[in-house]
Amino acid sequence: MSERIKTLVLDADGAGWSYVAVDTVLRGLLRSRIDVSMLPHRFRSNRWGRRLLGPRYGHLSYILDWREALCAAPELEVEVCNINNLLDYRRRREALRHYPLVIILHSAAGDDLGLLKATTHWLEDRRGTLVVFLGNEYDRMEEKIAFLRSVGADYLCSQLPLEAARWVYAECLPTQVLSMPHALNPRLYAPNHAIPRAVDIGFCGDLYFPFIGDTERTTLTTFFQRHGGHLGLRTEFRLNARLDRSEWADFLRRCRGTIGAESGSYYLDRRGRMVAEAKAYCRRHPRASFEEIFERFFRVPHLPYVSGKAISSRHFEAIGTKTCQLLLEGPFNGILHPGEHYIPIKKDLSDVREAVRLFQDEGTCARIVERAYEYVMDQHTYRHRVQSLIRAVCEGVRARHASGPGRCTHSPRLQI
Repeated sequence: MSERIKTLVLDADGAGWSYVAVDTVLRGLLRSRIDVSMLPHRFRSNRWGRRLLGPRYGHLSYILDWREALCAAPELEVEVCNINNLLDYRRRREALRHYPLVIILHSAAGDDLGLLKATTHWLEDRRGTLVVFLGNEYDRMEEKIAFLRSVGADYLCSQLPLEAARWVYAECLPTQVLSMPHALNPRLYAPNHAIPRAVDIGFCGDLYFPFIGDTERTTLTTFFQRHGGHLGLRTEFRLNARLDRSEWADFLRRCRGTIGAESGSYYLDRRGRMVAEAKAYCRRHPRASFEEIFERFFRVPHLPYVSGKAISSRHFEAIGTKTCQLLLEGPFNGILHPGEHYIPIKKDLSDVREAVRLFQDEGTCARIVERAYEYVMDQHTYRHRVQSLIRAVCEGVRARHASGPGRCTHSPRLQI
């Protein structure tokens, strides 16, 4: 490429019409540039202050990490539009026809697709390549697949393992599915030897809802919370706590190790109906036990399905801070390997004490931490992911040019 690709990134700072109203008035009509970082600490830590001034996804590091990586890419000339600011989004309507590349991020296509669905015709009129990153690829899948088909997305960037993603999105052809798992932001998630690691095993996060179809991570977390002290471990657990990126990075730096598992659901059908039915049942019966939900919806699945279990951004963040991970065994998108990049634990926890013994061996723990860090820095940072995306987009454009004109034509600015 002889020129940078002019790229429009569609982002959303929070999901829901209340945020749309706030951002349209505050950012659009009043043109305010005040954000929560400019306020005194007592206001920054206030939940309502964050809800008003953002960033509302500060506790979901990957959303900010992806946006920053795209903006930093030397191959791209990026403009970011927060679609919650309706005035700014509307101003982009005509320009959408001229950007060679349009990227919709997880924040805009995750928890709420209402705005994107209302402006589908804007995206249909584009002339450039459309790339969509979907968030939460187990929830509202029917709506997300319908959106992909309606706009004729050129590329879908999926966090799922590639074969699972191709199966789930088979009806979206000719949209090309790209494997685009999360990665490491090495600027933010880095070791700090000045911070003492006073905690052996630390955990901070939500306990998964039972409607995903398993309680594996919850069972693991509960075990270490109850028995960590008896195993000679100094532990710290912050259940259902929400930390922003810098707080989360500091928490990891204080811990020698952390625990976890793959994210997502084992029961992912092409419309996400099994999880959706279980979720609706949980709303109607909030006291229902996991056993009841599992028997009703997952014991005998009534639809074809694949596992949607996948590697999480949290796994990379721990690696970046050189925090050792004790993880339930899994494929992790073929990226992390047991005994090499993490200490494995069987899903029935039958070998958990052996895993703790390995963790307490400082030499073994240090080798795993260093090996994982060097490997991820070499192949799995967000810079690597963006480079992979740019290569795929350019190859796709080259193939379309070779086969003759299609529905979308591309601006001469995208030179290959």
